Amino acid sequence: MIDRTIIEAIRDRIDVAEVVGQTVTLKRRGTSLVGLCPFHQEKTASFSVVPHKGIFHCFGCGEGGDVFKFVMKTRGVEFAEAVRDLGAMCGVTIEERQLTDDEQRRLKARAGLHEVCEAAAQWFQSVLMTRPEGKVALDYLAKRGLRDDTVSAFRLGFAPASWDGLMNHLQGQGYATELILSAGLARRRGEGSQGGAYDLFRGRLMIPILDTRGRVNAFGGRILEEVTTRSDAARPDAPKYVNSPETDIYKKSKVLYGLYQARRSIQLKNRVLVVEGYFDVLSLHQSGFEEAVATCGTALTPDHMRIIRPLARTAVAVFDGDSAGIRAAVRSMPLFVGAGIEVKRLDLGEAKDPDEFVQTLGAEAFESRLSTSEPLLELVLRDAKSAHGSSPEGRQRAVEQLAPLLRKYPGPARSAVFARVASTLGLREDVVDSWVGRARMEPSVGPAPPARWRGSRELNHLFWLLLHHPEGVAEVIAKAEPSMITEYGPARQAFALLMEGRELPEVLDSVGDPDLARVLRAAAAREGLYGAENAMNAACQILDKFEIRQIDTELTSLESEIATCASSNDTSSYFSLVRDRQTLQKRKDAIKTRFAR
Repeated sequence: MIDRTIIEAIRDRIDVAEVVGQTVTLKRRGTSLVGLCPFHQEKTASFSVVPHKGIFHCFGCGEGGDVFKFVMKTRGVEFAEAVRDLGAMCGVTIEERQLTDDEQRRLKARAGLHEVCEAAAQWFQSVLMTRPEGKVALDYLAKRGLRDDTVSAFRLGFAPASWDGLMNHLQGQGYATELILSAGLARRRGEGSQGGAYDLFRGRLMIPILDTRGRVNAFGGRILEEVTTRSDAARPDAPKYVNSPETDIYKKSKVLYGLYQARRSIQLKNRVLVVEGYFDVLSLHQSGFEEAVATCGTALTPDHMRIIRPLARTAVAVFDGDSAGIRAAVRSMPLFVGAGIEVKRLDLGEAKDPDEFVQTLGAEAFESRLSTSEPLLELVLRDAKSAHGSSPEGRQRAVEQLAPLLRKYPGPARSAVFARVASTLGLREDVVDSWVGRARMEPSVGPAPPARWRGSRELNHLFWLLLHHPEGVAEVIAKAEPSMITEYGPARQAFALLMEGRELPEVLDSVGDPDLARVLRAAAAREGLYGAENAMNAACQILDKFEIRQIDTELTSLESEIATCASSNDTSSYFSLVRDRQTLQKRKDAIKTRFAR
């Protein structure tokens, strides 16, 4: 286990808003910051970060926690690695002996993969910039119109055409063959472990792929036809691009090329340009469109949407102008709609791709095209109409094809989209609605989720007062009987810890109840429920309500006992119980009198 003092030292030094802001575009709202939740689909910001409490909370899906939880969920790492990453950010060192053997093994494995990929990237860069065989790649980059600053910013390199140039270099640096293989930088010669290994990338321009922290975790390699070699990289049928295989640190469905360099521009412009190729990203960034990103040799995925959604509400699909590019744009539409992202499509005209467009026509022409880009829905509708024709049967098949997409639109937007579909296909809106409704839908399956503890209104308000105005309020609460406030054990424990002055993240860790955690995070993230001048009075009134409820419970029990005594002629107990009832009623009346003041 990691020593708690280390964890608290990191909490004290790290700014949760800064960490979250690397993934979510945040805007100030009172003492909190808000943005689109990275954990569920939404169009209206319900995700809140409370820096002075050290937490984040989404009012929409209930997800939340401290800075460690955010890093774990967004980067897919375990707690120990989240601590290590955040410790590195704020200068707190985690000694190996503080980790379990399993944590050390996993951390070392991932760290080793990143380290060997970084070493490979540096070697590729060195070959490109300093060795004679790199000149052919430098000449190629100049011919493609890329400046030196772009080459440097994206850390481009060159893999010479030898079979073992990288292997020899990395082994000379002390990296084991198994680690090099695990990082996807080499392949085995034949079956088994006795045949040795050879470089995966040979005679190729090297494009490092970075994770969200700027660490190299994979590569794309473009063949250079000018390179002559006995290596199969020069074969006429060799693929133009070779990409790293998936590894423990690289999952291509979860990576967008150029995102590390593009993140700030995406957030500032509230727009992301989604392109298909590495050179599209390079040329667009060089031309001032630094919000461009690309997939890494795969189609867009829901994971890509989860990356984009917290950063921008608008996307522009800038796919190639050929039929394959059009099909890719059409296939991407349900993903964007399902993620709540407004998506447009830029028509490249005669240019085959964005790289060719900006290199030939320039940045101003590209900006002009961007300003007139049409909703991607228009292309999807034209594609469906063209595929099925204008006969009555064809128009019905077009609607049935569009039905899964149309169902993804939320209520307010659906009517407008139905109207556009009806206009394009020459149908009435009610006909479109009817056909969409009749199209087969997937049945919902699975049991209903278990009920969550949510606390009462008064209880949650009392938590809010204790979190936002603890001075004085804690003293008032301390005088109350805990069982009167709540019977829920974790809530009682949280009250006790908060009244001791413990910080909220520590309370959440200590109690360990997810339902209570949601209640506390929501209270901490909520603004302006009571003013400081009214806090103590509000706490007293809430406690009075709790006491009245307790009295009412006792009165109900007494009424039952009194009725039993009356029927059994137990006059002694009867009159005693009546006196108890009168006492309780006077207490209740006195509390109500305080309310009226």
